[in-house]
Amino acid sequence: MKTRILVKEGEYKLSSAGCMDAKIDAEELFCYLTSTDRVGLFLRAEEEVDEQTEYKYKALIKTRASRIPLQHITHQQEFMGFKFKVTPEVLIPRQDTETLVTEAARVLQQMPPQKPTIMEKLRGEGGINVLDLCCGSGIIGISLSKICNNLRVVGTDISEPAIELAKENAKALRVKIDFAQGDMFGALNEKALKDLKFDMIVSNPPYIRRGMIAILQEEVKSHEPMLALDGGRDGLDYYRRIVDEAADYLKPGGWLLLEIGHDQGEDLRKLLRDSGKYTPAEVIKDLPGRDRVVKCRRK
Repeated sequence: MKTRILVKEGEYKLSSAGCMDAKIDAEELFCYLTSTDRVGLFLRAEEEVDEQTEYKYKALIKTRASRIPLQHITHQQEFMGFKFKVTPEVLIPRQDTETLVTEAARVLQQMPPQKPTIMEKLRGEGGINVLDLCCGSGIIGISLSKICNNLRVVGTDISEPAIELAKENAKALRVKIDFAQGDMFGALNEKALKDLKFDMIVSNPPYIRRGMIAILQEEVKSHEPMLALDGGRDGLDYYRRIVDEAADYLKPGGWLLLEIGHDQGEDLRKLLRDSGKYTPAEVIKDLPGRDRVVKCRRK
């Protein structure tokens, strides 16, 4: 069977199974199996596929047709131009979050150079301190470390498998990040991080309303960690904790940037305003024009 026909057959089976982006997934699975890219796929379109490759490809298509996420089959996802390892223990990186990273990087790059104190020099620290709260696979903190200079990034998450994967991703992408496991800001209680104040806290916390989880795509509700999805009855549980506690860990004038659901902008602005701890919040829109990031500073 020719490559073109085999991949088209795979697309049809995925589409029939209700998979979104069936054409893209069929092509991605062939590229993954044969260690090629889209250009290579195009060039091989009229080539005959050997029986072993055909058998393996159909097995991959069958797995994806059972609504296993593509990224759990290929074990990777591209984000901000970097390839990250993905497992079922963490949320799959999404393009929505690139809006958060892009805005955070813009703010960080506009910050004046920070002169380290004597104690920071003795500890080998200094520069700009950034906290990636609820870091998951580490995509936010790692991407910022790759994009921006002179950062000290700390990543925290309650999930031990997530922390271990984030460490693996940081090593693979050759960035130095401190990771700590714990519940929200409680992860910062370890001795090395206890007195650290941050120039920026950035987070993509769980924000799906509990009642909405049942109607999510099968790939999400059945295969991604509930811990990374469930934001409570109104989707705001984690935001309330962040708004209440973040100011204690930010330097005066330090930035707080949070990813939000497309309909949560006004709710977050109200939470921040009512706390009295932050400047009026700005809502940043993503590429399709939906509310995606809330940005403010500690007073």
